[in-house]
Amino acid sequence: MHFFELKSTFLAALALLLVGSSRGQDIHPDVKAGTDLLHVGDGLADQGNSNDAQLRYKEAFEKILPRLRRIPFKHEVKRDVTKREKLQDMLLKEFEEDMTPAEFEANEKSLKAFGLLPTDMDLKKLLVDVYSEEIAAYYDPKTKTMYMIEEPEAKKNEPPTFLERFLGKTGGFDKDENKTVIAHEMTHALSDQHYDLDALHQISKRNDDQSLAVSALIEGEATLAMMAAGMDDWEGSEIIKTPSENLARGLSLMAPFMTSLGGGQALKGAPPIITESMLFPYLRGMVFCAKLANDDGWKGIDAAYLDPPLSTEQILHPAKYEENPDNPTLIELGNLDPGPGWKEVGRNVLGEMQTAVLLRRHGGTAAAAGWDGDRYAAFEGPDGKLGLVWMTTWDSESDAREFAQALVRYQTDRMGDKKFQPQEVPDSLWRCADGDCRVVERRGTDVAVVEGFPGVVSGSLLEAAFKAEKSEMKRSPRLAAENPATQP
Repeated sequence: MHFFELKSTFLAALALLLVGSSRGQDIHPDVKAGTDLLHVGDGLADQGNSNDAQLRYKEAFEKILPRLRRIPFKHEVKRDVTKREKLQDMLLKEFEEDMTPAEFEANEKSLKAFGLLPTDMDLKKLLVDVYSEEIAAYYDPKTKTMYMIEEPEAKKNEPPTFLERFLGKTGGFDKDENKTVIAHEMTHALSDQHYDLDALHQISKRNDDQSLAVSALIEGEATLAMMAAGMDDWEGSEIIKTPSENLARGLSLMAPFMTSLGGGQALKGAPPIITESMLFPYLRGMVFCAKLANDDGWKGIDAAYLDPPLSTEQILHPAKYEENPDNPTLIELGNLDPGPGWKEVGRNVLGEMQTAVLLRRHGGTAAAAGWDGDRYAAFEGPDGKLGLVWMTTWDSESDAREFAQALVRYQTDRMGDKKFQPQEVPDSLWRCADGDCRVVERRGTDVAVVEGFPGVVSGSLLEAAFKAEKSEMKRSPRLAAENPATQP
């Protein structure tokens, strides 16, 4: 798993708008040496020597971040350069290393079964196009190397976008953006030396919701450190005092503009599930990490690496991770048999964040709140038809009822000419047309969804879903290779 960093002009500006500046702090000698290197890098950039400027910035943050983040580098971080025109080949290789073709197909067909992607969309091509445009840098924990992206000559001379002009960019090499990205990347490198980021992601590999939560911890910490550097908070003491509630309010106002004004063409045209899943680890992860830091300084984030969050619910509602832990319910669907001609393509967890995206036009955030666990199985049948069995469980019957009603409204939108919208949604609603049924049924705090199968099959799949085994997902504290040495 590489940690790709999106272009961060907007995020850097957002940091300053939300938290201001901390200039005037007393500077530790190590930090002074680092800031001197930043100035040297600026001078090199002004002379047109961008490669050497980036190297000085990287050396600067090797001196600055241990003081800011309160943990030392164990060894120097390797650095390399990737040409942007080579990114597509690199991304394809990365996808093949992270997922088998069958796993990628399962992910793509599952999103299409939910209606989160158009059925004719090529997901791999979309992701390659989006990341090829948006990646500003990436850190590879397998090789322990930070890669900067070298722009083609023609790109270097392009005029800035509207958003970039609004934020003060005039074109050419952007010193502030490069320093911001390098601070972010070097934070990943620092954390990797203590907490093994690749191993952390491996524990959530079969659970997309848990994986998003882990990404939010990793990207949220790096974004918080990046923000501290952007405001010259070299000791990392001011950023951890910034109330997480203030950051959340600021993001709720400004986040909608990030893709519409700042993203490339591929990102602007991507479905919401892609854009919001990409931004979630940075934005909501930052708020989550800020809450941990508000409560216990940087040590709170260290503790989270050793006892990582289990769900996007815990990221969205930090109290469900800290004060009143609410661990997800694990659901095991057991054997599901749709009959001849159907094959199961994959099982996974949608989670609160992605459920909110699914229902965004039908109560979204409110309808997904109260999520306690889910598990779905996606199927492919004759002529490429897609089927879905989705079992969900909720904190209360009212939460389950609100979700079921929102989901019925969402289904109605997808049914087109065959739709009818019931004035009142019963606890069991069947709607069948042309041999395909859409079923939503609530029993207490559980809601089961079956879509895409004939009536008789839908009934057996519904009963099988309600027989799913449930258990509480347990937090599994990790052991660090060695405890990080806390610095004063």
